[in-house]
Amino acid sequence: MEDLSRFFTIIGAVFAAAKGITDLFKAHWPWLGDPLDNPQEEKKRELRVVLFNALISALLAGFASIDVFALLGLNTFAGLKATIPALYLLINMLTVGLMATFGSPFLHELLSILIEFKENLRLRNQAATLQLLPARKTENTLK
Repeated sequence: MEDLSRFFTIIGAVFAAAKGITDLFKAHWPWLGDPLDNPQEEKKRELRVVLFNALISALLAGFASIDVFALLGLNTFAGLKATIPALYLLINMLTVGLMATFGSPFLHELLSILIEFKENLRLRNQAATLQLLPARKTENTLK
């Protein structure tokens, strides 16, 4: 359990840093950052952003020497790490890149759902409060 929490903490930091770097590049590169009117072209642009984010995540993990498999407690590639460290690093970077590619859209959707859920709760509570206010006023006027 400790390995898993350390894994999510480190990978979360890498993904957040990669997102920040991607946002910096989006501000300066129109082909990456400017939303497009054509839905098909916009989907291609969104895919470029996800892949660019995955590349930055993989590079950050590689430069920071983050060992994903060790963080997860997996010794699957221990022999490979000892014999061919460059290949091990490449596999590690590819793993982080794949996690960012598939994880970023999933996390984005999950956060969107949670934000929408929170907003719906707020609106429902606000509506309930507004409905209770007139009832309280009529009770007070009857007394």
